[in-house]
Amino acid sequence: MMFKKQFLALICGLIFSFGFAPFDYWLLSILSISVLYKTIKEMPSKEAFYTGYWFGFGMWMTGISWLYVSIYYHGEIGFIGSALLILTFISILSIYSGLLLLLNSNLERYGFQKLIYLSLPLSWVLIELIRSYLFTGFPWLISGTMLADTLIDGYTPIIGAQGNTFFLVLIGVLLCEIYESFSQKRTALFPIIFLFIVLVPSSVLKNIEWTIPDNELKVSLHQPNLTLEDKWSQFGVIKTHGMIQRAIDDATEGELIVFPETALILSEKDNKSFMETINYKSLNKNLILLTGIVERESNFKIRNRLQSLGSVEASYDKVKLVPFGEFIPLERFLGGLLDIIGLNLTNTIPGTALNPINSPNIRISPSICYEIAFDRIVRKTAHNSNILITVSNDTWFGRSIGPEQHLEIAQNRALEHKKPLLRATNSGVSAIISHNGQVIEKQGYFEEKPLRGSIFLYIGNTFYSTYGNLPIILFIIFYIGLSCLRALFGIKKNKKRTNVT
Repeated sequence: MMFKKQFLALICGLIFSFGFAPFDYWLLSILSISVLYKTIKEMPSKEAFYTGYWFGFGMWMTGISWLYVSIYYHGEIGFIGSALLILTFISILSIYSGLLLLLNSNLERYGFQKLIYLSLPLSWVLIELIRSYLFTGFPWLISGTMLADTLIDGYTPIIGAQGNTFFLVLIGVLLCEIYESFSQKRTALFPIIFLFIVLVPSSVLKNIEWTIPDNELKVSLHQPNLTLEDKWSQFGVIKTHGMIQRAIDDATEGELIVFPETALILSEKDNKSFMETINYKSLNKNLILLTGIVERESNFKIRNRLQSLGSVEASYDKVKLVPFGEFIPLERFLGGLLDIIGLNLTNTIPGTALNPINSPNIRISPSICYEIAFDRIVRKTAHNSNILITVSNDTWFGRSIGPEQHLEIAQNRALEHKKPLLRATNSGVSAIISHNGQVIEKQGYFEEKPLRGSIFLYIGNTFYSTYGNLPIILFIIFYIGLSCLRALFGIKKNKKRTNVT
């Protein structure tokens, strides 16, 4: 019986992952939560942990399958080694899901029975928050991100993607309760009313304009469409230089031009003549040219930089680096092991500050690649910005689902702050995203087409911009704190009864 439940949890996890881009079957994800919730009802804590573990294994196995592309094709590791690394990573990540259902099991046992519907949603949010911070954080496949640009994304400017996880899981729990009530011929009035109360405000909130349009801005995004081999070659350098020159020549007065992460692989000091030329030409047309550039330091260290030229001369260095991709955690202990298995890594120096890139009229909240997944990082500069810009090089992941998931995360950041977002990548998926999180226009994998448009800058802030995840964190602390007190009081009360007897 236990094996059947764990196998069912594995299937639920597989189905759940299809709620994320590019599939966007979020209704199936909600139903998978309903089935999981029914499966774990009154389950002992130990069994709940293993059931959650297999749910997580199923979710991660499909959800981050794109990592195999990077490790196998670009990490110079064989098929077996790549598969083992991915399975190891998935096995570790699945522990979070096990802890999730373990926590839920204890909250249901010791918490408030009248509020039992909240146990699984709160446990889910708490574990995803911990995953976003612990061991440098891995905020990928945050469940609430799948609701971006859907009929029920109205809560996002208030509670963010993390808060949407609570909303998503709660819907699944209530649907399960409604089904069980009907199947057992009980009244389903309370869960139906609760579901109605949850869903209706979300639709209404979609119509609230938290921010207001300001100046109109012409923008152009440029996707070099270079393979990794070409990108780091003389051919790639020449092609990119030519594209930047043409972008400046074709731009209209005051345009914002964006090139992707590490578009320029030669540092500013090693490419001084070219950098001075494009800066001069951009300045003459009052352009802002934003491009990723590799800034080389001593001892073979590099900085992943977003450089602004033309009417605004500034830069932003990537602060949140990718573990085992841009730096080696505990390098002193792990460096030798990675050398043995043949995993070639760069060692990047992190930036020291989360600084915006500002002009008199344009205030840019910048992020590079992986940073867009960290809502707290984006929020620090988005609060005072009127546009968000993220650049990335997703060529590492080929034509897998990874770049589409990355785009979906960017949509959430735009929706959380109700400000437009530009996403420029080396080979797809680049996009112009509205302040409502909708993709206005995009450029697919290695697709050759211009990506130009006019967008409005937006001023003001959402509730989420101001308070972030603090309200949901305080609610979790309050609920779990009361549940702990209730459990402690109940234990003491039972001891007293035992002593009297």
